[in-house]
Amino acid sequence: MDISDLKARLARPLPGKEAQFLMAPGYRPDYTDEEVMKFNPRIGGVLLLINPVPEGYKVIFTLRKEYSGTHSGQMSFPGGKKEEGDPDITYTALRETQEEIGVEPAAVQVLGHLTHLYIPPSNFLVYPTVGILSGPFNFTKHEYEVEEIVEIPLSFFMNDENRATTRIKLIGKAEVEVPAYLYDKYVIWGATAIMMSEFVFVLQNRPI
Repeated sequence: MDISDLKARLARPLPGKEAQFLMAPGYRPDYTDEEVMKFNPRIGGVLLLINPVPEGYKVIFTLRKEYSGTHSGQMSFPGGKKEEGDPDITYTALRETQEEIGVEPAAVQVLGHLTHLYIPPSNFLVYPTVGILSGPFNFTKHEYEVEEIVEIPLSFFMNDENRATTRIKLIGKAEVEVPAYLYDKYVIWGATAIMMSEFVFVLQNRPI
């Protein structure tokens, strides 16, 4: 992967919804930005973090702890809510990443950003930052928020045959069938899969 080329691609117009919605559940509403802002959403930042290891590139995910909230037990990118003192959304993503998996901001080379994404169940408007670790790193998980830090080869997502469907039990609702990436015992679906889908299109530099 040519990092300079990836930075250039992320700086160009992004695939956006057309790439995102390939991994979106069929029941997901397609709101315009104007409609989303009427919901007065909370603003959040996440980091799609790439780890260059000898055997290739890996993407860092967190498996959330089980709790009573909307995203209990789900696979996610490190990140969280933008705080009042955060100067920008990239700072938010890096700050939250340090809190959740112990990676200092100085260890991350920011490459660019993906298209923002509204998450209806939690009323979050999320802005994804893309970064790569500058060298080997020993991760440290947040004991109260993170059940496990999971590294998945980037090559897995680049193979379209690994786009699958699975059944998910929504909190307080019936089971639904959703698009997902199924890697070993891990299920990546919802907002995380949607953001990953766009990133794959950027990497492959392909038309929708």
